[in-house]
Amino acid sequence: MTSSERIKWEAAHRGKPAGGEPEPFVAEMMPLLTRGGLVLDVAAGRGRNAIALARAGMHVVAADFSAVAMRALAQHARAEQLAIWPLLADFDRFALRDRSFDAIIDVNFLDRALFSEFARTLKPGGILLAETFLIDQAQIGHPKDPRFLLKHYELRDLMGDLDLLRYREGLVAYPDGSRAWRAGAVARRKS
Repeated sequence: MTSSERIKWEAAHRGKPAGGEPEPFVAEMMPLLTRGGLVLDVAAGRGRNAIALARAGMHVVAADFSAVAMRALAQHARAEQLAIWPLLADFDRFALRDRSFDAIIDVNFLDRALFSEFARTLKPGGILLAETFLIDQAQIGHPKDPRFLLKHYELRDLMGDLDLLRYREGLVAYPDGSRAWRAGAVARRKS
């Protein structure tokens, strides 16, 4: 990422507390994840998903580009004594070790090139959970840049050789009344 992108993300997280409600798709699919397992939360931000995962008994490496977000999450994890290890990471240059995670969670971060890396990084039987915006989202709100929007059924294709357990896409209504066009998938690495 560029220095201007870093400035933007640092400003977006500055002065805001860690946590928040997890993405509903993550909360719904959490029973498919192994309790006690090691989970990578990609582009974790201030940790809304990481905190929910740790509270559910998982050990979480929360990786993000924003130092501000990682400091807020580290402070929250210490205060609540959660098994979260915040990690400052630029996924353009981040090396993932083979077969090291029981699960990878990727919400609202779309780098198509990472999906093959995710598959390689999962332990046999490990779970990849991904959810982000569909191309239709540009008509109703943010984001609008097609680089960060999935085409229909693209997420299913990005799962490659993983065994697809759950897949859905369409318009999602949130409890606060907002709506978004989303695609979500859960897949397992073959043993």
